[in-house]
Amino acid sequence: MDTKGPEIKFNTPVENQTFNVNSYVTVNATVTDENKISAVSISLLDASQNFAHITVPVSVSSPSMTFNVNYLLDNIHLESGLYYIKIMASDGENDSQKFQKIYLIAVPKALKTIYLVSSVGAAQTNLSVIDTNFSAITPYHTFSGDYLSSSISSYHQQAYMCGNFTGNFTGHVLDYNSPKFTVAPIVSSNPYFTGYCSSDRDAYVARYDGTIKGYNYAGGIFYGAISLSGCYAQQMCFNDGYLIAEEKEIMTGTKKLVTYFPTGSVEKNCSLSQDVVSFCEMDVADVFVFGNVGGQATIELFDRINNNLWSPYPFALASGSLLSALRIDSDTYLLGHSNGTIYKYQYSSSSVTAYLTGYTAIKLKYDAVQNKLYVVEANRVTTFNLTTLGLVNTINSTETIQDLHLLYNR
Repeated sequence: MDTKGPEIKFNTPVENQTFNVNSYVTVNATVTDENKISAVSISLLDASQNFAHITVPVSVSSPSMTFNVNYLLDNIHLESGLYYIKIMASDGENDSQKFQKIYLIAVPKALKTIYLVSSVGAAQTNLSVIDTNFSAITPYHTFSGDYLSSSISSYHQQAYMCGNFTGNFTGHVLDYNSPKFTVAPIVSSNPYFTGYCSSDRDAYVARYDGTIKGYNYAGGIFYGAISLSGCYAQQMCFNDGYLIAEEKEIMTGTKKLVTYFPTGSVEKNCSLSQDVVSFCEMDVADVFVFGNVGGQATIELFDRINNNLWSPYPFALASGSLLSALRIDSDTYLLGHSNGTIYKYQYSSSSVTAYLTGYTAIKLKYDAVQNKLYVVEANRVTTFNLTTLGLVNTINSTETIQDLHLLYNR
């Protein structure tokens, strides 16, 4: 009775060898068995020994064989770090496997395209491209209907556009300028889509009927949640797999901050007095909630585990409304204010200081690759070096700007 699997010996790669993504690993190994070999394959596993890339079969020639295979690392999404080359061999009754530890160096992240979202009235939203010299805005695609929110997925090289009352929720393939999927609203006197958030891979959309759905790049629904009874979600974010939603009661306008388990069921909620402008995650248990109470800017911090919303900045902010917020790091946040000043808030020192003046920032974006801050106003985009605050570029738009998105190569 055969109780022993094939023996496997790595010749190459050697342990701890380093490779670049988009190159190949030469896998040279010897596999032997006392009777026969029925199957051999090569895989790449991540540091947790989960499959990270394709499995390649190896042609079997004899019970004792040495093979040489160039295993292509042609997945641009592979990150730098520790991986394992795994060889699996079977004699038809018993399986064997062996691992060789290697290190990968990722393809450098690079900015590909700057997309501008703008509108002309309430019936059309335009997606345009800002050229690298910031000298021209070139129309790219027109979406019919009104606008609620949008995002760009660098992972899937895809744009997502979400309407409010009349606009569709659309996934759009950027390389081919063609729709991937469309979810049409039912037009009525009430909004159809009410809230939107996204990761780099997926998009989450809330509706007036209280449903919250997560969509993958192909338009498939993989996540579902239901708002509190009589409520609908507006601003949303994720924190360590938990969905956090600003929810509004339809009849009274009362607001709640609601936390959902990763499964989509409600975990808990607490009272919310502000109109949320932006959620900014501080860490895996705390989320900053930036917004306005009666038109006046406010800062709160949500302790998700203890379901506690509190004020980490005990002083009054400048008179006027908060328009935008941007996380630079866990301690530093930029706040766009209606008075034309961008403020820097630091949690550790509980300080708010003027950062840039003369810019009414409806959106703030940061490109960590080039260390650039993008200040988006109603009809102008200006870029600065984040460290020196030196002005880099400015471009004006004849249309009303809604947002700006940065598309990277991966």
